[in-house]
Amino acid sequence: MRAKSRNKTFAPYEFPSTSVTLLKFKNGSVGKCVSCLDCLQPYYFHTHLVGSKGSLLDNRFHSTDLGTNKASWSTLAMRLLDSGDVSDHPYQTQFEAFFNALNQGREMPLTSLADAAVTHEILFAADRSAASGRPVSIQRRP
Repeated sequence: MRAKSRNKTFAPYEFPSTSVTLLKFKNGSVGKCVSCLDCLQPYYFHTHLVGSKGSLLDNRFHSTDLGTNKASWSTLAMRLLDSGDVSDHPYQTQFEAFFNALNQGREMPLTSLADAAVTHEILFAADRSAASGRPVSIQRRP
């Protein structure tokens, strides 16, 4: 699903400013990715992962497999990325890892050209699905 904002602030965007992509994996797992750019609010770098073994919401987590309290969230000791100043984001570490890999003549884990091609194949399939209103299958190559 894709939607272009009707708000005049977001009218210059040349692409839908909100999208929801549902992914169904070969093993039956389902994933949902949401991107919403057309909101007026203070900066907020939100992370919310949910699954059958537990959930992560920003600096809070819950998992019955880990024996957490079923009535409340457990908290991770970490600084949230809640400012528009990207100095508190992981970009510096990512760039250092990238340049270290280049200097050592190796690929970064999970970020090789082949991994990027798969990611883009998924993104293009999601766009085709949204345009057609039908699921699009991707066959993984060995």
